Amino acid sequence: MAQVLGINFGQSYASIAVIDKEGHPTCIANEEGERQIACAISYAGEQVYIGNGAKPHLVKNGKNTIMGFRNLLGHTYDEVDHTAILTAPLVADSETPSYTVDILLPPPRQPTPAPRSAAASGTATPNPAASEPIPSTKTLTVPQVTSLFLSTLLASATDFLGAKPTACVVSAPTWFTHAQTDALRNAAKDAGIEVLQVLDEAAAVLVGYRVGLSQERKERGLLGKPEEGSAGEEEKRDKRVVVLDMGETSLSISVVAVAEGEYTVLAKGREDKLGGREFDNLLLKHFAKEFTKKTKVALDLPCGPNASEADKRSEAKLRLAVDHTKRSLSASTGAATCAVESLKDGMDLSTSINRLRFDGLAAGVYRQVGQKLSEVVASAKLDLSQIDEILLAGSLTLFPGLQQHLALLVPATTPVTATIDPSEVIAVGCALQALHLSTLEDGLQIEDVLALGKGEVECTSKPIGLVVPGQQGDEMITLIPAGAPLPVRRRVVIPVKAGTERVALEIWEGKDEVKVEKVDPVPREKTVDDEDDEDEDEDEDDEPEEIKTPVTLKVTCIGATELDIHEGRDVLVEVIVQKSGGVQVRVWEDGHQGHPSTFEV
Repeated sequence: MAQVLGINFGQSYASIAVIDKEGHPTCIANEEGERQIACAISYAGEQVYIGNGAKPHLVKNGKNTIMGFRNLLGHTYDEVDHTAILTAPLVADSETPSYTVDILLPPPRQPTPAPRSAAASGTATPNPAASEPIPSTKTLTVPQVTSLFLSTLLASATDFLGAKPTACVVSAPTWFTHAQTDALRNAAKDAGIEVLQVLDEAAAVLVGYRVGLSQERKERGLLGKPEEGSAGEEEKRDKRVVVLDMGETSLSISVVAVAEGEYTVLAKGREDKLGGREFDNLLLKHFAKEFTKKTKVALDLPCGPNASEADKRSEAKLRLAVDHTKRSLSASTGAATCAVESLKDGMDLSTSINRLRFDGLAAGVYRQVGQKLSEVVASAKLDLSQIDEILLAGSLTLFPGLQQHLALLVPATTPVTATIDPSEVIAVGCALQALHLSTLEDGLQIEDVLALGKGEVECTSKPIGLVVPGQQGDEMITLIPAGAPLPVRRRVVIPVKAGTERVALEIWEGKDEVKVEKVDPVPREKTVDDEDDEDEDEDEDDEPEEIKTPVTLKVTCIGATELDIHEGRDVLVEVIVQKSGGVQVRVWEDGHQGHPSTFEV
């Protein structure tokens, strides 16, 4: 098995995935047992802490703790939003964003003293200062910090595999520029990592869900068979998929058209101030109120710019505790605890919150995520009812309340998929892509997704479909959807009724629309308890419910044909759209492919 590595390099957390001996992609833990590794580095005296062990140093050693450095790659000092730097400050007179931290250097080695003569009086007195570390400072650029962090991930993977990985794919945000991607690649190279590809995060999610689940279903003997709610379904060749990635610091949404394994990015959007920190702030405010109520010690969190040092330290302590509370809320149905010793003025905090209460606090954030989802889908000139699947990525999408809110925005038949752990799916996708690129096997050509998103690949602008003359209505059967990369070919089988000797078919260009039907609500029997609220609920009960159904309407007929057939035989239709835009249609009777009815447009 090839020694390959996939790295999900996030702004707040990173994860590592490898291909195990059975050929399955799996996220591994580092030496501290953490699969989600904090992107943090802290200098404390002579020690350097990297990963989750560095985060506690935010409380008393914040000026020497570095976090949030990934997004600074490829930027100059003047381009950086300094208000977003919550840890060690940046050096003001540097072109490349840099940090200066306090360190302790080991004492210099003392020369061996010359032997003293017997006549010398007294004894030599050792110099205690010579054996103590020397205070100093160290300046690190953002690329250097990135290389230092990535080198620890490489070391963890090497220890797990027993050998250094021969191939590696690293993820990067959808919105990364070429300069940032190049800076990330160079930093990884300096860390000793040979990067095959810097893979777009949305593309990594698609690889992780599609390939990962396809492998699993193949082993279970289910490949090609429908499986409800599975992202690995193969019976539907064309889909419109939303990749929703919510991390600690931002929300990223991509709308992707999937056409038989080829991907076209229809729209993408990003919200920098909508992520895990919003949930953190809600919990900080909630627990601070409880602390003040129980102890009578004033504590208003999150802190403002003019907050006291005591409050800032309290916030740092509580943020560390809230991180564990969030994980418990996403993984367990019970209450999640939050405990902090000496939160302020020597008073402790020990409390808990259940999922129902948390969902009530987070309802506003859930709505903002839903609104952003609707905006991005609308920018792709689509309606939410036309989305076939929502793929979740990022640890924050593990909240059941968020998943339920998203499920209410789309039709009941549209799955909100989290069948692979959303906090691991990007790393899994990177590992699968590294395996594909290293073995040069035919497979998912996902490396072209970035080019597709930039409009460098020509696609169909309108859906092309089939109409049987005489059928009622303006709808058509879609053969090739809008957004399919060119050239493209589709072949379908048309069942023929018994006794039919001649079949007529029309090929149309169409347009995607949403049919809206209003259905009156089903009246329910009133009870005694409803009598007092009868007036308030009257208007609400009378509002009809809207049911949205995606349809494809025929617009322009581009060709028609007739075919004589034998009784009991089906008809096959093949449509090919060339890169130039030309359309070729072939129609033949099953078993008589050598005598098709053909026309070109």
